[in-house]
Amino acid sequence: MTDRTYYWLKESIYRGRLRPGQRIVERELARRMGVSRIPLRESLRRLETEGLVRSIPNTATFIEDFSPEDILEIYSMRQLLEPEASGLAAQRADADLIDRLKRLCDQMIRDTQSGNIAQLDRTDYQFHHSIVAGSGHKRLLRAYESAHIRIVGPRVEFAHLQSQPADTTAREHLSIVQCLENRDAQSARRIALEHVHRSAGIVEKLLQEQNPSSSSSTPKEQS
Repeated sequence: MTDRTYYWLKESIYRGRLRPGQRIVERELARRMGVSRIPLRESLRRLETEGLVRSIPNTATFIEDFSPEDILEIYSMRQLLEPEASGLAAQRADADLIDRLKRLCDQMIRDTQSGNIAQLDRTDYQFHHSIVAGSGHKRLLRAYESAHIRIVGPRVEFAHLQSQPADTTAREHLSIVQCLENRDAQSARRIALEHVHRSAGIVEKLLQEQNPSSSSSTPKEQS
């Protein structure tokens, strides 16, 4: 029960059903989930250690509101993890992984055509998570999953994606797939780094536009 409650809460945070800064009212949330407050409290403590909720003594527990600096740090983690994962995946990629990645690229086109940018963000995560999982590096995968990469989508306005041709995002990702298909580990690392670095630059610009009074000192690895 505790595990089920934990995963439901985590998914709700990632999908924005529980909003940044939202106060957790245990009685109401337990009733909504159909669980007692014991597994709920255990799950909230677990999420607090992961940095997804914040408990203020003698006050309340809140969903963590990630700052622009937090988001840029998450992207810097992507720049460290995804190129290495892509290189490892290229060395061991099989037909099943390649087929899955190509299907996800097709889904990206459909998501863009339908204007469902939230779904496009989830498809994008599935694509990169599949590559990291395909690396065969279990600790790298755990680090990737614990970096809260899925949190960045709902925090940033991705309106710029709607002004691009529907296949733009898919084409960018297919270049990585081609490296994996060719078992070209060096090119896979390079293109993955360029891809995440470019995304980080777009996100940093959008965050600066939304928060003109704040500036980030988070360094970004150069491609």
